[in-house]
Amino acid sequence: MAYQEKKVYFLSGTVLSPLKVGARSSIFHNNKTIRTAEVAAINQISEDLIVFETRDHTYCVAPKHSSANAAMGVPAALCA
Repeated sequence: MAYQEKKVYFLSGTVLSPLKVGARSSIFHNNKTIRTAEVAAINQISEDLIVFETRDHTYCVAPKHSSANAAMGVPAALCA
């Protein structure tokens, strides 16, 4: 089977539930709740950025209250 790169999502929002490997997560973004697949890895949790992976996706979430409010300013290397 060929290696397939994960799709990376850069979001400004709020992770609604505590992240836990093996459990699904919910993110509030643009007045909608996004429900993810089961979390496979938690890469970073800080005041300005939360990075976690599911089987097929990497989520980089900049909390709305953080100084990194524009998630597009997050270096891709942090989310790869």
